[in-house]
Amino acid sequence: MNQCLEAPAYGQLSSTISRLIRIVFHALVGLSCFVDCRSVFVLAGEQEVSHDTSSIFEIELAVTGKLKFPVGNDLRSDSLEIIEQLVQAHSNLIYRNKVNPDSSQQSPTVVRHYEHAAANAVIGKDSINTQLPRGVNDIHVYTHGTSLDFWFREGFLTQPEADLLTVAFDPFYLGALVPPSNQVRGTQWGLHQAVIADLLCIDTVHSGGLEATITECTAKSTTVHIQGSIEGAINGAATSITVEGDYDWITGDNSAGKVSMLHVVIKESRDVSYMAPGIDVEAVIEMSSHSREAPRPRVVAASSNGGMSRYGRSRRGPGKPGFRWICDAYDRYDVIYENNWKIIEECSEYLMMRFVDQGALVGQVTLTPLPLQSEVLTLSDFENDIEKTLGEQFGHLVSASTYSRDDGTTIMRVASVGEAEELPFHWIHYHLRTVEGRRLSLAFVVESRHMARFSAADRQYIEGVDLTLE
Repeated sequence: MNQCLEAPAYGQLSSTISRLIRIVFHALVGLSCFVDCRSVFVLAGEQEVSHDTSSIFEIELAVTGKLKFPVGNDLRSDSLEIIEQLVQAHSNLIYRNKVNPDSSQQSPTVVRHYEHAAANAVIGKDSINTQLPRGVNDIHVYTHGTSLDFWFREGFLTQPEADLLTVAFDPFYLGALVPPSNQVRGTQWGLHQAVIADLLCIDTVHSGGLEATITECTAKSTTVHIQGSIEGAINGAATSITVEGDYDWITGDNSAGKVSMLHVVIKESRDVSYMAPGIDVEAVIEMSSHSREAPRPRVVAASSNGGMSRYGRSRRGPGKPGFRWICDAYDRYDVIYENNWKIIEECSEYLMMRFVDQGALVGQVTLTPLPLQSEVLTLSDFENDIEKTLGEQFGHLVSASTYSRDDGTTIMRVASVGEAEELPFHWIHYHLRTVEGRRLSLAFVVESRHMARFSAADRQYIEGVDLTLE
C-alpha cells in the first residue's frame, strides 16, 4: 500500500461527489463577504475593536462557475489532466453582535448571535446543505494569529460549519476600508498587502492590490468604489482574484461609522492543490444592515440534528478555540482535532485528513475502522503487520509502545522510517482497542524533512479520538 503524500483521486467523481460538495464552501471561503464596518476602526495605526449591538446584519452570497479536478493522483505530473464540473452555491447569514463579558484587549473575542446561517452547494444534480446545529446560535469569534476562529461553549463545530461562518471582509479587518479624514470626491487610497490577505481570507499576496475611491460624499454618507486584482496563494495553491464593488459609509453622532450597503463582485481562478479542487468562479455579494427594531421578514433559525451525529452520537464539549469535531457516519468513533488538520477523503471505509502549517503540507493521517474482535492483538503482531503492509517502502523500526487510557482504550504505537518514490518518509501507526473490542487503525505519514515541523501532532491527534459508546 502506497502511503506517500499524493493528491486525492478527484477523478473518481462517482464515489467522491458528496465529499467534493462538502468542501466547496471551504474552497470558496475567500469569496464570501459580510461587512459590519462599525465593528472595527483604526486609531494611531493600531486596530481597535468595538461592537455594534444595535444592528442586524445580513449577507446574500451567490457563486457560479467551475470546479477543476485532477484525473490522476500525482499533482507533480507535468501533463495533469483536469476535469471540470459546474458549481452553484448560495449562502445566507443573519447575525447581531452581543456584549461579551469575557473579552479582553489581549485576547479580543466577539460573540455573534446568528439568527440564520445556511448554505447550499450544487454540482450537477447533487447538492448538500450546511447549517449550524439546532440551538447553536451564540458563536465566539476569536483572533488567532492572522486568521479568525469560530467556536461555541457547549461543544465543537465541524469543519463545514466553521467554513460556513468564515467570510472575507470580516468585521475584524475592516479598519482598512474606513475613508480618510479628508473625505472629498475623487480621494483615493490603496490597501496594504497584509490587510488584503486578511480581507480575502488567503495566506499570501504576491503582487497586485486593491484601491478605494470616493465617488460621492455628503455630510453623513460617503460612497466608495473598491477595485483591483491580486496574485496570491491559499493552502499552497496559486490564486488570481479580481474585486470590484461599492459600499456606503454612514457616519452619525453616536458612532465611528458603519457600512449600510455593500455590493461586490469577486472573480477567482485558483489552481488545483493537495487540499481542494481548483476553481474558476464569480461571486456576487449583497450586504445590508438595519436597526434591530426595523421591520423585516420573519426568519426561522436553521437547524440540523441537535448537535449530534446522524445516528445519535453526542457532540463533545465544552468547546474551545482552535479545534473542530468530526463523527464517523456509523458512530464507530469521533475526533476532536486541531483546525490545522483538514478533511480530504471521507467514506464508510476510511477518513483521510492532512496537516497544513502556514500553507505547507506537513503530514497526513488515515483512519480505518476495524471489525470487532475479541482476540487481543499483540505489539509484536502489530509490528509484523506494519512491515508487511509497507512492503518495499519499509526501512526500519524506530520505536514501539503500548499504553492505556482512563476510559479503558488500549493504544499501540509503532514508528518506522522508509522510502517512497525516492523520498524518505516517517510512518507512525496506531491501533486503538476498547475493552469491548471496538478497534480503529490510524496511519500517519510525514515526509522526513517535515518531522520537526510535525513534532508531536500525532500524539495530540490521538488524544482527541474516542471509540467508547456513551
